[in-house]
Amino acid sequence: MTIQIVLINEYGEFYGEHLKVTVEQYSNIIEMSKNFYETGFEMSDEDGGFLIIPPEIVKKSILKVKILEENV
Repeated sequence: MTIQIVLINEYGEFYGEHLKVTVEQYSNIIEMSKNFYETGFEMSDEDGGFLIIPPEIVKKSILKVKILEENV
């Protein structure tokens, strides 16, 4: 499957790169995301850049994991 992580906060929406993952990897990402608010957050964006978001912004953010393509 192909997924994309989106970080939404008062500064806008930040789209991660498209990632091809297995169902097991997807499940692991969802589990790890549950502790997302405890630390800062880093991700590669869809434009090839790298984002580092400090903990105080992460605490005010929504993390969305979108499934873009699901292998049937």
